[in-house]
Amino acid sequence: MKLIAAFTGLLVLGACTINVYDYSTHPGSGGGSQPPDTVYIEPESGSAPVPPPAVPDTVFSKYPLLGGGYVEIEQCGDWSKYTLFGCNTETDGVAFEMRPVMISTTSPEGAVSKEFQIEFTCRMQSYMVDSDVESLIIGGGTSSSYGRTALPVVTGTELITIVANRTSFPFLVEQAESYDGNWLPDGTLMYDAVFGTSEWMIRDICSAEQLVVSSEDPDFRMIFGDTKRRLLQQFFDIFVIHDGEAPVLPVGGSRRAVGN
Repeated sequence: MKLIAAFTGLLVLGACTINVYDYSTHPGSGGGSQPPDTVYIEPESGSAPVPPPAVPDTVFSKYPLLGGGYVEIEQCGDWSKYTLFGCNTETDGVAFEMRPVMISTTSPEGAVSKEFQIEFTCRMQSYMVDSDVESLIIGGGTSSSYGRTALPVVTGTELITIVANRTSFPFLVEQAESYDGNWLPDGTLMYDAVFGTSEWMIRDICSAEQLVVSSEDPDFRMIFGDTKRRLLQQFFDIFVIHDGEAPVLPVGGSRRAVGN
């Protein structure tokens, strides 16, 4: 047993550097050899790597709203993203959803900056489109250098137009921040598009008493019902104005974490 213990001790010491500090030669020590005052065992370089700092995970949660919709919340450190789901409308051959987005970033000094987007998802039966439109949906467009805060100038390929009360907001394929068009297994055509926008445009769309989405090719025009418009109003009031609190409009419950 003594031999095993001695061998184990040698293995442990073999992986370490032993620094012995002998203070017996200090003035007043009497000049004689004395036992060391301090023994410090230091790990060899590389034998105990320091782990990298932890990166915070993105936390997802849902904030339910009156009317069946909800706001998906993504949070990571000082960054947060709020996306409204459930504002949709459809007619024969076409189903359309509009999702306003707010991205909030807090600086180390506590200043909050906000960016805004609108996401569109549209599904349409193939009989609704001709070959030229099909090529547009599948191919999409290229990014543009137009400013985010200005209304688009209709000089490119119009994807859809949102009419809020009497104000028309055309969205051009060339101005999309991202665009993805595909054939689906059931034979329908689908596109997802994301556009950068401004707070005032989000305000006008979310607060409109009448809201319509229209397209010239393929030709359709659909109205968002009262329930869908109330979802937009709740999103703007609770998140854009009051940063997640609901001072006036009640919501259907508290936030529910759905995963990391």
